[in-house]
Amino acid sequence: MRRVIRPVSRKEFLRLGGAGLAGAALLGVAGCGGNEGAQGGEVVRFFTAAQETAAQERVMQDLVARFEEKNPNITLEREAVPTEDQRTVIQTRLQSGNPPDVFSYDTGPGFGGVLADAGLLRPLEDAYKQNDWGIYDWAKQRATYGGKVYGVPENVEEVIVFYNKDLVPEVPQTVDELRQIADELKGQGITPFAFGDQEQWPAGHLFSIGVSNMLGREGLENILFGEGRWDTPEVVRAIELFFRDFVESEYYPEGVNAITYDDANALFYSGRAGMLPTGTWVVPTIVETVQDFEVGFFPFPSIDGSSISPPAGVGSGLFVAKNAQNSEGALKFIDYLQSEDAARFLIEKFSVIPAHPVNTEGLDVPELSKQVLDDLSRSPQAETFGYNVDVLTSENFNEVMNSGFQEVIGGSRSPEEQAAALQDAWASSREG
Repeated sequence: MRRVIRPVSRKEFLRLGGAGLAGAALLGVAGCGGNEGAQGGEVVRFFTAAQETAAQERVMQDLVARFEEKNPNITLEREAVPTEDQRTVIQTRLQSGNPPDVFSYDTGPGFGGVLADAGLLRPLEDAYKQNDWGIYDWAKQRATYGGKVYGVPENVEEVIVFYNKDLVPEVPQTVDELRQIADELKGQGITPFAFGDQEQWPAGHLFSIGVSNMLGREGLENILFGEGRWDTPEVVRAIELFFRDFVESEYYPEGVNAITYDDANALFYSGRAGMLPTGTWVVPTIVETVQDFEVGFFPFPSIDGSSISPPAGVGSGLFVAKNAQNSEGALKFIDYLQSEDAARFLIEKFSVIPAHPVNTEGLDVPELSKQVLDDLSRSPQAETFGYNVDVLTSENFNEVMNSGFQEVIGGSRSPEEQAAALQDAWASSREG
């Protein structure tokens, strides 16, 4: 998941080449080394993040087994590491003599784009044509760097507000209505929003919500792809709302900068927080974890009359290492994941929304998953969606964004100063 991996520049990437692989766990079916499987067939090495729960791990192992059943001459070795270690490990492995053949990683320019710039990825344009992969055009662009397609997006995601239906009786349409709900929750001794920013990246998602609403899709596109600027009153207002007003109103847990993302989520899962602003990637965990109350979701409401534009975009993507020992086997695995069989399996078991059209008739999914699926798959290119900023911006911009929001939360930097710092970082990255 993009949420934990800090993007890295090409210079830093190369500097980290000597880091070790400590802590990596090889899961799935073990091979015999090299390119030869246990029964004399092929081995495909698949690098991915570790699953969050034991049940999700079993589902991933089932997916591996389904692929191997359809490809009996291939053994898929899955190397899974904690998400927070994934960046360092993949950097090391791609520069080693034993890189993974295929791996799951984030698709933004500060993520997959850095690997492409370093010459460590295989272009996939020919594979798209040969296999006729039906990835949405807009999603495909998220894995295109320097005019070449290097990745295959795995899923689309939306950043929204989940809520406890026992504690939040009505969906707010405006920030004033949301404040009223938050104040009532505080009066009951319940934290209004489960939000923790120890890792820094969660603040980027709140910022994406704010600027998507304040600027709308078109206004945000003018910054990301045109000549717009970050140091505007609308951006300052978004920063002020989420990182000063809500902090001073005590809508977040005390000591928010020291609280981890997982611990904040746990407040919501246990009923100690009324709302959880985050992405649809947590739906499988909500379905598995929350048993005592019903969960719903809504897009963040209108800010001072702004549009309601929840950020949406691509989550992780699949990439093939430039020096993969079995690139053809890697492409077979990617091709399998584009199949109707794999897509329906992942929707039902992981509640993910594939980045390509899928026949949803007869799917067996929980009600919350069904609602999210309907919301995102109705029109994947809907003009009402905003953008998740960090996957479209440079590593330098993201660093300024992440550390700066912690300073705004702590009171050592003003919203105006943060907006100016973002603009400086944006201008610098464009010049570079």
